Amino acid sequence: MRTIIVALTILVLCMGVASAKTQTEYPTDEFQGPNRANVTYGYFDMSDVTGFVTVDETATAVPHFHVDTYMAYDVNHWWCGVLDPDFASGDGYGNGWNDLLIVPTTDVTGAAYPILTFVHYYDSEPDFDFTYVELMIGGVYVAQNAGYNGLIPGGTWVDLGDYGYILEDAAPTIDARFHFISDGAWSDEDGDYDSAGGAYMVDNIKIFDFYGGFVYFLDDVESGGLCTPAVPASAGDYWHLVDDICSSVVIPSWWCGDDADTSLIPPNLSNSVTTAGVDISYALTCTIRFAIHAEVPTIDNDYWVNSVVVDGATYGLSAWWGDFGQCGGFGSAGLGAGENVTSLLPGASEMKFKITFNTTDNGCGPGAAGGAGINLDDTWFEGEPVVAVEQSSWGNIKAMYR
Repeated sequence: MRTIIVALTILVLCMGVASAKTQTEYPTDEFQGPNRANVTYGYFDMSDVTGFVTVDETATAVPHFHVDTYMAYDVNHWWCGVLDPDFASGDGYGNGWNDLLIVPTTDVTGAAYPILTFVHYYDSEPDFDFTYVELMIGGVYVAQNAGYNGLIPGGTWVDLGDYGYILEDAAPTIDARFHFISDGAWSDEDGDYDSAGGAYMVDNIKIFDFYGGFVYFLDDVESGGLCTPAVPASAGDYWHLVDDICSSVVIPSWWCGDDADTSLIPPNLSNSVTTAGVDISYALTCTIRFAIHAEVPTIDNDYWVNSVVVDGATYGLSAWWGDFGQCGGFGSAGLGAGENVTSLLPGASEMKFKITFNTTDNGCGPGAAGGAGINLDDTWFEGEPVVAVEQSSWGNIKAMYR
């Protein structure tokens, strides 16, 4: 079950609501800089971003749909999933997937009642990870279903038979595709959702005339498959330094948003920003704290993921979406968010903080808010050192000279 997290800042200039898929709660600290009771391992106020890295992760994405025999309907089928020994049951799908299976353009001229049908199986996180059937209508792909999710009723392959998807609005030339999207947490990859052969399997993809029976297209996948696996085109890197109302006075902050239209979330993003490395080899405990402002729609599947990179390995911490309200400036009214990473410290020497912003293809947003996206500012790592630091006092100092 998911947890809805409500985060309120101490000052009213930056109030809002956020949602998370973990049990982690966002702290509600007033943003006043590092906690003086702890040691600060590394502090970034964004005046110097040497060592920071931004990446358009859509540019390196690879398709997951492929021909396979695993849990097959009849020998071969298309599967958006993998066999991975690191997954809880050794099979399934990962976080942040965005995959397409494209049906070749099909001319159905003369069809009285064209239908798209298929046999399929699916298991993905209910209400959050979806497989859509999409048709090209008026130059754009439009979802024809609410998104297959959860475990398919009956837990086995289902044949749509003659009663599939009506293609009249897309005729006479049909462009259809299957589109699977998973968000930033709760999948076989992190073990929070253990699917049975997820995410999506499909076979015997057919376009035919319901009344005449003529088959215009059939992919039974037995000869290697006629459809084409793909991923959405590269979206570009939108993380950049800005000096605006969300920045600390005159020092810039990082923003993942579109300067050309600040009211809308840029579409199809998987953009990450990663801090420079911090030496945590002497850390006994560690919490990453950061000032963040978000205007991310809650009505869509847009979200960001907090992660940590420890000695080159990435660990997801939590996934979030929501609107933290109007920018009030981080200097006095920003949200001091935190992620405890103490469990990752044993044997570690270097740590980095990473935020990845993922968006869907419709480019929606808060509208007139004017700050659609995410701002990241002051970030620091704090905690207890391996050797406790004793607080000095005049008594202790004078005792040294007795």
